[in-house]
Amino acid sequence: MRWLIVLVFLAGCSPALLRTSGATDPMITSAARLAEADKVVIFIPGALSSVMVFKATEAWEEAGYARAFYRYPGLDGLPVDHRLDPATAARDVAAFANEMEGKTVTLVGYSTGALIALEAAPQIDPARQVRIAAMSPAVEHGGGPRTLIRGAGDALQAVRATGSLDKNKLWPRFWAGLLFGPEALEDPVPSPELLAAIAEGAKVGAPLDTQIAFSHMLSLPGWTLPQNLDLSGIPVAFFIGLNDPVFSTRQTTDFSRKLGGVPILGYPGQGHLLFLTRPDVFTDMLDFAEGRPFRLR
Repeated sequence: MRWLIVLVFLAGCSPALLRTSGATDPMITSAARLAEADKVVIFIPGALSSVMVFKATEAWEEAGYARAFYRYPGLDGLPVDHRLDPATAARDVAAFANEMEGKTVTLVGYSTGALIALEAAPQIDPARQVRIAAMSPAVEHGGGPRTLIRGAGDALQAVRATGSLDKNKLWPRFWAGLLFGPEALEDPVPSPELLAAIAEGAKVGAPLDTQIAFSHMLSLPGWTLPQNLDLSGIPVAFFIGLNDPVFSTRQTTDFSRKLGGVPILGYPGQGHLLFLTRPDVFTDMLDFAEGRPFRLR
């Protein structure tokens, strides 16, 4: 425990992690596509997640959108020369959106990315007709003690279910919970489909690197809704797995009320990683962005 405290202290004091902006533009997009499209969608991943969580969004381009992706330190070619700070990221996203003269803007945020989208939207010129689609949105303080306790409980449940501390046995069971909820932790030996989903998930997560982990997580426990956040006139919708073990349906519902009553589209039997288990969530989000009634498919 003593060494863990020292490690946290050293990571927190690292010059790279004291900065909130890096030397490289965090946004990646196609300039040619931006020039020809009259609609832009900005995808913002969750902490410790690559922009690859949004790989199943080609249909947005077919619908006339230019896609842009916001990157985090240490992932997708971005160096670890700063830490993720939601307020700074929101300003980056808003600045990019405000350059899109004559275009509408949709913000699609996953988990932590949803918080950034919420902060960014009021900073964007209303002429952009901005909308926010939030998938598995994080809540204030990163979920706080309730999320930490649930995570620890799920880890212990995985140990009990497998009777092992071998990570090769534990991780498939723990991932089953992330994918489909706590009940999946008690399932028999993981199915081929679950193992395939775990392998796919490994491609979009952060490598096991302490510096990257701290650069993504340092700011999140202290994040709360800005006191002056004004989302009036900005359509917002939440898309969640009803078995999400990270941010429970109750936490999300409470967060929705605090925002004035955001509509919630819930997917039964699904966990936190809808982009893996229900990639059609992006079709539902596209319906929302286009102003069409959105529903479960």
